[in-house]
Amino acid sequence: MYDYRLSLLMLVGIYLISPVMMDWWLDDRAAWYRPFGIWALLIALYIWFNSKQQDNDDI
Repeated sequence: MYDYRLSLLMLVGIYLISPVMMDWWLDDRAAWYRPFGIWALLIALYIWFNSKQQDNDDI
């Protein structure tokens, strides 16, 4: 149940932030590794939130 809420929250967040992120992402003067950093950050946040929820379920 918690995984669905987290996924829904992330989808809503991505939907709300996506217009600003796309302009920032597609900037020609940006570093080549910027998109990879953004994805790494999103994956790390998902893993961190998911591990927190699993710890709470074990209690």
